[in-house]
Amino acid sequence: MSQCKPSAPRHRLIITADDFGYSAERDGGIIECFLDGAVTGVVLLVNGEAAEQACAIARKHGIPVGLHLNLTEGYPVYKNEHTSLINSDGFLRGKFGFREALQDGKIDLCDVKKEIKAQIECFQTLMETQPTHADGHQHVQVLPGVREVFAKTLAKYGIKRTRMPIQHGLKNSNWVPKLHMDFFQQFEQQAEEAKMVFQKYNIRYPDGFFGTSTMGSHMTIGHLEQALTAAENKLYGDTTTSPLTFELMTHPGCCTSPGHGGCGGGPDDFSQSKDREYEMSVLRSSDWKKVIATHNMDLGSYKDVK
Repeated sequence: MSQCKPSAPRHRLIITADDFGYSAERDGGIIECFLDGAVTGVVLLVNGEAAEQACAIARKHGIPVGLHLNLTEGYPVYKNEHTSLINSDGFLRGKFGFREALQDGKIDLCDVKKEIKAQIECFQTLMETQPTHADGHQHVQVLPGVREVFAKTLAKYGIKRTRMPIQHGLKNSNWVPKLHMDFFQQFEQQAEEAKMVFQKYNIRYPDGFFGTSTMGSHMTIGHLEQALTAAENKLYGDTTTSPLTFELMTHPGCCTSPGHGGCGGGPDDFSQSKDREYEMSVLRSSDWKKVIATHNMDLGSYKDVK
């Protein structure tokens, strides 16, 4: 009698909505997505204008919430007018400003540690629980110097999971402009270097990640499936019998009105664009749900990251 071949394992797909708490308008769209099964968890900006309200809604609906560590946008949580994290206007230095200051040795890593601790403790107060995980707004958690402080501080607070923003096959995403691709590949290299640091502190992350090349208008069913397939091709093998976890990073939400939202200084262009609502429509579409089913995946959360 021939022996039956084991069936392929059901893998898990975590669909994370970034920037929760940025504005009430954006959050309304994120909540719609969660209730529709289009996202499975969120990451919270604790210095977002709508953070407190967002946490109350998340508790009501049982939404898994992680911390979206923010070292680049708006006001810091740790109040110290002499912190190296801010510019002359009292705001965090921005996505590129922070990176340049870090590279030039102008960022005091003690200030980074204080800010990370302040944001974790702010999260605990707002949500009355620990975050499911912590990642970095604009991927700051993988930057040189920051990654060691980030991992060590997470371990101290008992937070055991993070995002690893490495999208396999990213270089084949020929729709991404070169300027953006150069930046994406830079932080992916930094993420590769961060792996050893995270492993040192027993900080775990999903087996696969995608979403870098599918933000805003670049989120199409074809692009999503290409990115998911590339992740599968990298990780699947003939002996893959244990379920794997994949994370899709998304930025859905209703368009933010001028003057309503932000982390200090008002909402940015991306928040005010229609790209957020476009992402919502793709994530809630029957075509995307068919892709998930075709790829033998169940929806999951960061609790599935072992």
